[in-house]
Amino acid sequence: MDSIGFIFLGVVTLCFGFLSGFQMAHIHYNKKLAALVKRCIHSGTIAPVLVELVRLGIDKNE
Repeated sequence: MDSIGFIFLGVVTLCFGFLSGFQMAHIHYNKKLAALVKRCIHSGTIAPVLVELVRLGIDKNE
């Protein structure tokens, strides 16, 4: 009976970890997107988006 409780606790902990990690990533990328949108609005163009895409493309190739 104890082993079932430990397995259940492990599954609940694992699920909580996945959910909290997903939520933290979601908040992080929404903040990045909001900053990028503000830059686009202030500049009046989509140039900040293009610069970010080029920067991310360069980072992936390294």
